[in-house]
Amino acid sequence: MDKKQRIIITMLELVVKQGVHATPMSQVAREANVAVGTIYHYFENKNQIIEEIYLMIVKDYGIVLMANLPENGSFKDKYDAMWLNLFNYFVGNPLAFQFIEYVAVPPIISKEIVKKGIPYISNIRDFFLQGILEKELRNVPLRLILQMIFGDVVSAMRLKITEDLEMTKQEIDFALEMSWDSVKYKAN
Repeated sequence: MDKKQRIIITMLELVVKQGVHATPMSQVAREANVAVGTIYHYFENKNQIIEEIYLMIVKDYGIVLMANLPENGSFKDKYDAMWLNLFNYFVGNPLAFQFIEYVAVPPIISKEIVKKGIPYISNIRDFFLQGILEKELRNVPLRLILQMIFGDVVSAMRLKITEDLEMTKQEIDFALEMSWDSVKYKAN
């Protein structure tokens, strides 16, 4: 792992563990085994590192969520695969989950940085827009649908992390079905 990667990973670990404001650059340098000046060679400040971590995770979403979708499956089959892809991504990357939960929120992550991440997830946005147009999903603002689905995955992940529920296959299936029921198209 090169120095820049060590800095990023160390920052990710530390801010998840102790928070952004409680993570001095001197500690990042010490734990990444680099000089403080090396950090400033790659990054202007702490926020720039945090922003790079955010964009790295968002880029992962764009790849991971669309992976292995059933080619000839129904919209619901693809929805299920995407939901499970995100849940499993968080299970396999608990630091990414905790970062998104506690760090990747305003004012730490600005709207400008959020906009920089949009190209990485435009394929996801397009999938859900198509679902609205094809009356697979409710005709409500796209941002609301995306937030509801993301919130469902996050809630399931919280239950798993806090060990309030084991999140067995059956419990994951229940969560997935409830998520689908909240966004699927309903004729009046």
